[in-house]
Amino acid sequence: MENVEKEINIHKQHYLAAKRERRVKKRTDKRDITGEEVIFIFEKVLAGWPTIRIFNTIKQTTPASAVTKKKVEVIATGNCKVFENELEPARYQHYLELRGKVYEYRGGRPYNPALVAEDPIYSESTSN
Repeated sequence: MENVEKEINIHKQHYLAAKRERRVKKRTDKRDITGEEVIFIFEKVLAGWPTIRIFNTIKQTTPASAVTKKKVEVIATGNCKVFENELEPARYQHYLELRGKVYEYRGGRPYNPALVAEDPIYSESTSN
C-alpha cells in the first residue's frame, strides 16, 4: 500500500512539473517579447518616456521585434511577468526591483517582492 502511494506521489510530481513547464512556455510565447525588452521598457517608463517613444525606439533598434504599441502600453503598467529562467540571476533581481518601482510609479497596488518569491508558479517553475 505504501509503495502504491509513493508511486502515485511520484507521478503526480512529474505531472505538476510538466504542467509548470507548459504554463511558463505558454506565457512566454504569448508575450512575444524578450525579458531584456521588458527591462528596457520598465527603465524608460521610470525615466518618464511616453509609450509611443519607447515603442518607436524598440522598433528602430530591433526591427525584427514582435512588439506592438499595445504590448508596450500593457507592459508599461508593470503588468508583465518575466520568469527566472529567461534572464541571468542578477538581471532577474533587477527586473523584480524595476517592476516594483513601475507599480509604485503607476499608482498600482504596493509591490512586495517577498510574495513573488513565495509564489509557487515562480519558485517551483524556476527551481529546475
